[in-house]
Amino acid sequence: MHRTILHFLLSAALLAPVRGIGQQATIQDCLGAIPVCQDVYVESASPVGTGSVPNELPNNQTCTAGELNSIWYVFTANQNGFLGFIITPNDLDDDYDWALFDLTNSNCSNLNSSTLVSCNAAGGPGCHGRTGASASGVGDWVPGGCGGTGPINALVPTQAGNTYVLMVSNWSGSPNGYTLDFSESTGIGVFDQTAPDVEAVTRVPRSCGDQLIDITFNENIQCASLNSAAFSLTGPGGPYSVAVSSTSCSSGANQTQSARLTISPPIQSMGEFTLSINPTNPVHLLDLCDNQHVAYTTTFQVDVPIPVEVNIGSDTSLVCAGNELVLDASGAGIAFLWDDGSTQPTRIVTDAGVYEVTVTTACGTDTDDVQVIVQTQPPSVELGPDQLLCPGNPVALNVDNGLATYNWQNGSAQPILNVNTTGDYAVTVSNACGTVSDAVNITYVPPLNLNVAAEYVLCLGDTLVVDVERPFASYTWSTGSSAPIQRFTADGSHSLQVTTLCEEYAADFDVVFLVDPVLDFGADTLLCPGDTLVLNPGIPGAAYRWHDGSTTPSWTITSPGTYSVDITTACNVLQDTIVIGYRLPITTDLGRDTFLCLDETYWLDASTAVEATYTWEDNSKEARRQVIGPGDYVVTVTSACEVVVDTVLIDECEICGVYMPNAFSPNLDGVNDRLFPQSHCEILDFEMQVFDRWGNQLFSGTDPDKGWDGKARQGQPAPQGTYIWMLQYTVVENGYPRRVKAGGSVAVIR
Repeated sequence: MHRTILHFLLSAALLAPVRGIGQQATIQDCLGAIPVCQDVYVESASPVGTGSVPNELPNNQTCTAGELNSIWYVFTANQNGFLGFIITPNDLDDDYDWALFDLTNSNCSNLNSSTLVSCNAAGGPGCHGRTGASASGVGDWVPGGCGGTGPINALVPTQAGNTYVLMVSNWSGSPNGYTLDFSESTGIGVFDQTAPDVEAVTRVPRSCGDQLIDITFNENIQCASLNSAAFSLTGPGGPYSVAVSSTSCSSGANQTQSARLTISPPIQSMGEFTLSINPTNPVHLLDLCDNQHVAYTTTFQVDVPIPVEVNIGSDTSLVCAGNELVLDASGAGIAFLWDDGSTQPTRIVTDAGVYEVTVTTACGTDTDDVQVIVQTQPPSVELGPDQLLCPGNPVALNVDNGLATYNWQNGSAQPILNVNTTGDYAVTVSNACGTVSDAVNITYVPPLNLNVAAEYVLCLGDTLVVDVERPFASYTWSTGSSAPIQRFTADGSHSLQVTTLCEEYAADFDVVFLVDPVLDFGADTLLCPGDTLVLNPGIPGAAYRWHDGSTTPSWTITSPGTYSVDITTACNVLQDTIVIGYRLPITTDLGRDTFLCLDETYWLDASTAVEATYTWEDNSKEARRQVIGPGDYVVTVTSACEVVVDTVLIDECEICGVYMPNAFSPNLDGVNDRLFPQSHCEILDFEMQVFDRWGNQLFSGTDPDKGWDGKARQGQPAPQGTYIWMLQYTVVENGYPRRVKAGGSVAVIR
């Protein structure tokens, strides 16, 4: 069968070890996908679960139910073509789904709908069994069980150089496995027969002492086949051995696309070098489909020498008279030449002078010299006695002994140490003839920083302790004491003076002991209406908390209630409560002025709810009084809080009579021409009707001043005779309205 060659390029990012979970990716993970190296893959058993890498395939990104019981496969197309494959379950009742992703510009951490190329999740009766992509398929699968395109998709177009990963999911959860056959593919092949090669040498040694070469292959190499025996290096200074390593392989990966060669010994000479790759062992340098690396050769030039670093000591070296100093250049090279012509790596000197050596290696030469000074005496150090100093007065501790080393307690290596803080200071001074040490204590007198109050207020029975103790100070009190601490138990005025080497402090102060204050609001009380009462304890310097939480020093009472306060002083806590009530106001009301008719009596009531006395204008004292006639009546009501005077006027009652004539003569002679009511009171809401003897209404009117003019309907004069009248009206008597209905007869005379 003809097979088109498929080239596989699995990036390190694609198949790297699983990070952060401490496990190796498996075939159930995109990161552990099986490289496609043949047409047919037979899986005798189907795995369970989702592998070692969680959440590789987020929900709702493909047509499948995630990576359920999955196996992954990966390949890179060499040329444009069409991918075809058939998944045949070992048990045709099993339901397998699949999803194909393009990882060319992505990786296994970006499996989503944007990298999805094709997918099938057909299921249900008639849809179990074979699935995949084939020339017999139609389009891409759409949801709906067997509806639409069914379990077989159309061939999938693939592009040369693109990397694809196929996830096969066992939706049934069956353990029976399947056969995966890629022979349906056209133009791209299904396995790799191309030998791997070097894509680039990214690093070679450029100077003496370098020993690293970095190589990138054009595809992944199996870590197990990466062997040092396949590499060799020839060139000046050889022979050289080559050791190969890979960061990816060391981290647990199964394959790598890069390797590092370490040359031993490091390059020692300049010139041209040749690197050869020639895997003669059949298991060395194999790609993922077991194709072996081709022979490879490259050359590079080393033309930059490494400067030889020679150091036989500090520029100036000391030796004590009678002693020897060894100058050693042995570790710097392979040939040595001193200024006196000697060629040994070391030289012993006892005299003062300048000594020089030239060292030669395969990569160059270097020269170093040293001046040797002969000393005859050990150093001398004297820091003097301990010192007590004022702030702002720095001291320079000088132990300069010329050519010597200095080591102060703080690590300083200078001969002079400037001091401005309290502490113990020590130095060790060494030269070629010996070592000496000395120490001194420097103490700075701290500032007094005293703040004695002008007045101290205390509670009776307390004791005031004034403590002004300070280092290096003396004390003078007005009491005659020289102690730093004084105690006071009585009122008085005092003075103090504190003196140190650096300053003097003086203060005068008073001591006052408080007498316990008294808090007494007095007995509960009643106030008159509108009165106020101010509760003001008047205790200075105290903290107040009233019954409502307020903290003012006084409280003004304007309404009845219970009032209390807690007062906190420097010496005690006081509490008092008072209940305040308000007397009722006088509510006497004799009412409005009124009328009293003959033979009637009337009661005047001046009583009120508050305790009070009553005095009428006739000097009677009762709260209620009966009157029998008109007049001005006055009462004076007196309580503990107020005097109220009330007056009422009683007039004779009014009687408003209305008279209707029993005859009138409407003959237009200007005398008694109309029938209308006659009264000394105002008539309101008037209505008048006139009827003949048969009950016919002849007149209706509402104006009491006009009345009836003696005409019947149609304006004809009513015949002489007797007529019936009806009245309704309102009159106001004694300030009150009265509605009246009346009727009678009238004679019309002509």
